[in-house]
Amino acid sequence: MPSRKHVGFTLVELLVVIAIIGVLVGLLLPAVQAAREAARRMQCSNNLKQFGLALHNFESTYKNFPQSGIRGSGEGTWVVRLLPYMEQGNVYASWDEKKLGAYYRLGANAAEVAARQAQIPFLFCPSRRGAPQLSKNGDNRVWAGVPNFNIPGTCGDYAHVAGGNDGTFQIQGTLRATDGTGTWQLSTPWLVVKATSLSSFRTVTDGTSNTAVFGEKHLAPIGDAGLGAAGDASIFNDDTPQWSARLMGNQTINGTIARTLANGPTDLNRRNERFGSYHPGVCQFTFVDGSVQSLSTTTDLGVLTAIALPSDGATVTLP
Repeated sequence: MPSRKHVGFTLVELLVVIAIIGVLVGLLLPAVQAAREAARRMQCSNNLKQFGLALHNFESTYKNFPQSGIRGSGEGTWVVRLLPYMEQGNVYASWDEKKLGAYYRLGANAAEVAARQAQIPFLFCPSRRGAPQLSKNGDNRVWAGVPNFNIPGTCGDYAHVAGGNDGTFQIQGTLRATDGTGTWQLSTPWLVVKATSLSSFRTVTDGTSNTAVFGEKHLAPIGDAGLGAAGDASIFNDDTPQWSARLMGNQTINGTIARTLANGPTDLNRRNERFGSYHPGVCQFTFVDGSVQSLSTTTDLGVLTAIALPSDGATVTLP
């Protein structure tokens, strides 16, 4: 009987095949990761687009923009005012903007707790994290005789552009108010007094396509998520401005400070005051006209100053 010849791979051939597969995986993996990041960045852009649409719908209803915060003692931020225009009317229904410290008082029943802790997907950039995210400190009050008792609330990855000046967030940006004579009405240096802002499309004299109103806030990875030290307390709470507002560009009062965009997540310089993202090399912003644009983290300081101010008269050419 003739002998059968056994056909198979030699060890060398097997190693060659494994090496080829390894090279192909090494070549394809960055492309896969890049595609995933592109999808996450698009979702983040869609989140910012929702803010822009809500701003337009709010202005169409009230003929003005929402103000940055309601009273500055925990009544609620601009995010709360926009909730009904982002299909979150059920969350908004539990808020009483006229109640002092409404954010902290939302806890008398399960519905109010749910409102303060509502996990709304478009508040989070998918490149950074996803829901659920609750503050671990920073939303503090003396509660039931216990000092510095944290009242957990939903965090968020976005902020409104509060202008360029002053670490106490004196409002120069779009979400501000006037008494009708040109005098901006402020309580603490950063917050408007009136429950209804009188800023609107008419007050954005530099052009709606040249003025940024919302953007990705810089959150340095310091400890756990939800820590006030990282600027990551509740985005619903107007008690502290940096939870929902950020500055950028040149500061010209109370000292000179240059606030560029953060150069990546690990940039710790003025981490609670600046804009920045987890998207490599860019940070995304909503402009008053509703468009969303990606700005390079190396964008010129003069450009950042111009787009942060709605009526300074400066002209700007975006890259």
